[in-house]
Amino acid sequence: MVESKVTEFLEKMFKEIGEDVKIEDGKRFGGYYVNLANLSEPGLFIGKEGAVLRSIQYVVNIYAHRLDENFPTIILDVNGYKMKQYEMLKTVAINAALKAKMLKEPVELRPMSASARRIIHLTLSNYPDIWTRSVGIEPRRRVIVDVKR
Repeated sequence: MVESKVTEFLEKMFKEIGEDVKIEDGKRFGGYYVNLANLSEPGLFIGKEGAVLRSIQYVVNIYAHRLDENFPTIILDVNGYKMKQYEMLKTVAINAALKAKMLKEPVELRPMSASARRIIHLTLSNYPDIWTRSVGIEPRRRVIVDVKR
């Protein structure tokens, strides 16, 4: 029910701006994943560092949660952009863990968004000998990866 209304909402939104969007959806990443494809200028809808995409995602989540407050969080993507980012962040996390083990000292990652930090934390939560924590103040907040002692 909510899924079809979200799809309809997105189709109408993109039709209003002259886009014939193709919507692929399903449950993934602990939420409701929606990928928008067939856009004339995908980069325009992603924006710098995903800012436009996050804004559209925010609006769509408000809409969905007004329909059903228990509906899972919607993860909006454009041409698999977030999927690629997710895979890249998992690689960064694992490499940082390996480096921390090898050097036996903490590894500080570059500043990143809250959602990117969350992916790092979740990826490394499966490693019992590694711990992570976020430090700093937005927008310079970053993750520290270290070996449990």
